[in-house]
Amino acid sequence: MLVGAVLLTGCARTLEEQAHDLLQRRVESVHEHYLDARARDPLSTGAAALESLDPYGDALASSADGNGIRLLDDVGASVSETEGWKPTTTTASLGTCVEVLITAGEGGDDRGTVRTEAVECPAGTDVVGDDNHPVSALTTDLDGFSADVPEPPYDPPVCISGELCTEGGG
Repeated sequence: MLVGAVLLTGCARTLEEQAHDLLQRRVESVHEHYLDARARDPLSTGAAALESLDPYGDALASSADGNGIRLLDDVGASVSETEGWKPTTTTASLGTCVEVLITAGEGGDDRGTVRTEAVECPAGTDVVGDDNHPVSALTTDLDGFSADVPEPPYDPPVCISGELCTEGGG
């Protein structure tokens, strides 16, 4: 039975590894967010594109020039583990800054691209984890993503009660 316990604990991932995995998923989520936002508005450029992509001005930095948009976001992740009869909580946190580069397409089937990668954070950037505390470390050792902007997703019309609804709802 001791062999089984050793095998089980030997496969356990550290909190740091879990935080890294969570941060990687969050970077992918940032990429998917901007890919979806651009799919819904693939033709805008300049200030209109920035307004569409970052309507609340949450990005650390943003710029638009010609057919390109650049956004810089901060992303943090933290994981905790509580153990013992007198509970002790251990937390690992990790953060990064993510540069998102969006290029406009030429029209037709070319709707543009979105490229996302982890970059060094500007000096003085406080990246916050899930526990609302600054992360303990920053990294750029994360996978980047690049994809063509897809067709916009189908959003069924919303039916207001009392209207004739052919799509369901009501």
